[in-house]
Amino acid sequence: MARPGLLAPLLIIVGAALLILTAGAEIVAATRVWLAGEGPLPKELILHALVAGAALLLAAAVLMTRRSVQRTAAAEAALRESEERLRLVANNVPALISYVDREQRYRFSNRTYDDWFGIAQDRMHGHTVAEVFGEEAYASMRDYIERCMAGAAVEFEFTTAGGGKPRTLQVACVPHLGREGEVLGFYMLGNDVTALKRAQEDLRYAAVQLRDDARRLEFLAHHDTLTGLPNRAMFADRAREAVAHARRHDKTAAFLFLDMDNFKHVNDTLGHEVGDDLLRLVASRLRASVRGDDFIARIGGDEFCVLLQDIAEPREAAAVAQKLLHELGKPYRAGAYEVVCGASIGIACVPQDGDEVGTLLRLADHAMYRAKELGRNGYQFFSGILNDDAAAAAELAEDLRAGVERGELFLVYQPRVDIATRKAVGAEALLRWRHPRHGVLGPEAFLPLADDTGLLLALGGWILREACVQGRRWIDAGIRPFSVVVNMTARQLRNGGLAAQVREALKASGLPAASLLVEVPETSVRQLAEPIEQTLAEVTASGAGLSVDDFGTGYASLPMLQRLRASAVCIDRSLIAGVPHDNERAGVARALIALARGLELEVVAKGVETQAQREFLADAGCRICQGELFAPARAADEVEPFLRARRAA
Repeated sequence: MARPGLLAPLLIIVGAALLILTAGAEIVAATRVWLAGEGPLPKELILHALVAGAALLLAAAVLMTRRSVQRTAAAEAALRESEERLRLVANNVPALISYVDREQRYRFSNRTYDDWFGIAQDRMHGHTVAEVFGEEAYASMRDYIERCMAGAAVEFEFTTAGGGKPRTLQVACVPHLGREGEVLGFYMLGNDVTALKRAQEDLRYAAVQLRDDARRLEFLAHHDTLTGLPNRAMFADRAREAVAHARRHDKTAAFLFLDMDNFKHVNDTLGHEVGDDLLRLVASRLRASVRGDDFIARIGGDEFCVLLQDIAEPREAAAVAQKLLHELGKPYRAGAYEVVCGASIGIACVPQDGDEVGTLLRLADHAMYRAKELGRNGYQFFSGILNDDAAAAAELAEDLRAGVERGELFLVYQPRVDIATRKAVGAEALLRWRHPRHGVLGPEAFLPLADDTGLLLALGGWILREACVQGRRWIDAGIRPFSVVVNMTARQLRNGGLAAQVREALKASGLPAASLLVEVPETSVRQLAEPIEQTLAEVTASGAGLSVDDFGTGYASLPMLQRLRASAVCIDRSLIAGVPHDNERAGVARALIALARGLELEVVAKGVETQAQREFLADAGCRICQGELFAPARAADEVEPFLRARRAA
């Protein structure tokens, strides 16, 4: 039986065929009669031909229409099948898939919206984006959606609590453009990245934990857990570097091996907790008693080792050992007890005792036991010759302490001259000691010892005040413009009270701040620690000038000099001594002068002793000179006539 959709076209085609057959039969019969000559060509022949043609066209049209309908139906069926397939895929993808029109209302959405937000798929049509995600989440989306409606594809993340469950969504919006480029709406794809974000956060936390654990393990591998000091392994590494440096640069270094004299008795009678407290206090005192460049380690038990780097000579190690004995011999408050526990120190030096770390530690250990045998609470060098020198240094230190109390120290002043005008423009304050047995000693004989033993810290304030008072006297006497120069050591800078001393000295003396020039060694600003930089900044903020001494020997960086706002540099006297005959030193001196002038720093040459040196410096561009050629260092009343004359040789 024919399908209903085929019956009508079939009847039409059959009727058309009958018309064609009937018309064809009439045309054939009429044509035979006409050809036989039996009569004229009948007029109905044309009508029959037209009817046959029309029937033929009708049949063809029906067939073509039927085929077109079939193709359309097939395409519609394929489209419905594709849409169903796409909808099936979209509904099973765990992501938000939707289309939103220009009014930001949903025209299509997948079933995930129902799963995540509880809005049935058949009720999503017509909902706005704000209604689906909530006003708070929509506020974070608004700018992105507006950019998409302006024609730009956007990606963003936001957090929503829609559906009662907090989610972090990663959303991509792509505009739907019309033929004229107008935006008709946009497609939205949203992925739930909550678990991913949580995993990333967990990974970050785990990475931080791993880093902290690595640092902790690194610290534990190289440090003592009780005192926080480096351990034997780290000390050995640092000591190898220090010994190699000393060997390359012909420097001296020292190993100080310390053993607490009474520790076992304290530990046995008062308990291990008190013993541990005591070791922590010892470590703290050791840190406070050495330079920042020196290195301290706990070797084991009640044994410690101090590495002194870049010292001028072994007697500096003796001065440090004496200071450590003094500090460690003070009473300790360990727990509820007051404990007295001294130390014995053995010293081995590089290069005098060798240059192998293990050997030096062993020799310092032997020297420490010798110190114990000689009565404890003392120090011994491994080398007997150095012990004799150390004894002399210790005696000189005691004389110096007594000399300070008896007022044996005094200041002398050496003028500074502008060689272009031959006028005195300032004077450097220099310390002298009138020793009861050795006569007047220059600073090179006792200043390192005073610095190492800490005596110079107490003397520093006195020197500064005396120099400022004398500078004020000269200005009041009409000697101006004039500046008084006061030298500071690295230890004074590290002490941290310099800026306050400068302000107090200026206030007490009435000396104009611009008439004070504070001079620091270049080695002290080579690697500038933040506290020292702050101290020097406060000095310059007071109005006093800052000068860097021994310029060219400490390798201070040029940006560092500019950051310190230094106003002058002093060429090291060792360079001046070689000019003009030593070509290498003369070349270095010229380069340093040109460099300083390029930085707009005033250049001062110290130790000028010959006319040839003066002429060389004038030619190189250095105007301010100081030395025996112009005037020796003398007491204030003796140098004043030279300053009043205002004319130099």
